[in-house]
Amino acid sequence: MLDIIIRSALDIVQRTERLIEASKQLLNSEDLDEVEVYELDFEIERLGDAVFVVDEAIRSLARAVECWPQAARAYGIHRTLH
Repeated sequence: MLDIIIRSALDIVQRTERLIEASKQLLNSEDLDEVEVYELDFEIERLGDAVFVVDEAIRSLARAVECWPQAARAYGIHRTLH
């Protein structure tokens, strides 16, 4: 289940990065007025910051999940299904 969440989240990050690049190309096309350019540039920066944070969180979660079996064995943690 967690592996699906991690893969899906990383896919969202990749799609968002592509959206940011497409938005930057739109900024360079000069079809927008000055206010629209400023607003789009500001939103691209905010989106880029959010994607960076999400990407780091997902990768941290993936590393933690990889360590769970070792931690369970080392500390004698066992799950029981009822």
